[in-house]
Amino acid sequence: MNDLRLLTKIATLYYSNDLTQEEIADRLGLSRQKIGRLLTQAKREGVVQISIHSPLLFSAELEYQLEQRFGLAEALVVEPRADTESAIKEAIGEAAAGFLPRRIVNGDIIGISWSSVLLECALRLERTERKKITVVQMNGSLDRSSYSTRAEYIIHRISQAFGGEAQSLVAPMLVDRPEIKDSLLTDSRIAATLDLASRTTVALFGVGNVSEQSSLYKAGYVDDAMLAHLLAAGAVGDICGRFFDAAGVPCAPDIAERTLAVDLDVLRLTRLSVAVAGTLAKIDAILATLAGRYCNVLITDVATAQTLLEKT
Repeated sequence: MNDLRLLTKIATLYYSNDLTQEEIADRLGLSRQKIGRLLTQAKREGVVQISIHSPLLFSAELEYQLEQRFGLAEALVVEPRADTESAIKEAIGEAAAGFLPRRIVNGDIIGISWSSVLLECALRLERTERKKITVVQMNGSLDRSSYSTRAEYIIHRISQAFGGEAQSLVAPMLVDRPEIKDSLLTDSRIAATLDLASRTTVALFGVGNVSEQSSLYKAGYVDDAMLAHLLAAGAVGDICGRFFDAAGVPCAPDIAERTLAVDLDVLRLTRLSVAVAGTLAKIDAILATLAGRYCNVLITDVATAQTLLEKT
């Protein structure tokens, strides 16, 4: 009974009366470390039961499960206003716009790979002053069809939000022959941009699937013949136009040697590698991204998060 009395007293002082552990220790003649251990014991034995009341509780629980299951530094799970692709993209983009100001620090080099979700993020970013921020494009983007990647807008909008400088990669993402890529890399501006992108400290990118619904297909970089070739090679997804299989292993080397983009290994070296991707159509691509350890932060939607956990 005396032990229960002490646990109850300490829990009441801490949780109901808002005293610090140090104040409780002074009041009861115990060490602060002892108070900490007794508070832990109070929770373990049910003397203290913490109840969280929030409409976002389910999302927060999914976030923790994703972080534990996939070894992520952080996960954000959003509940879109409707079960449509556009609503999901808007919700993920809004979450990314809230995440970046919290995690960007002075001197960061922010690497960007264009995507429709990143456009939603850029549209929603509020002005947050940082010092010596550079935003750099990690893959080429010159439009090859009426579908616009809005890459230059995304880069400049994000750089403006942080009071930084923008460096675009003014070149196509995919060229016809390897020798054309080699020639482009002799251009000092293109080479300098890719070198800067390889030193990215925070990478922000979408994850594409291999289908007619992908941004690369809509942008004209992938046609029917290439789509069939990629599927035959086992490709399930892409980041920065770099394709990989279900295990996250790069594939289709003949396409890779014609691609102007950072290598996927760069993403494993950044402080924060942030994948912004959702919808059930991208489940296999996102799972492969996690398997390849190309991201340590995932921003996604509830349905996608649940399916990722169910499949692993």
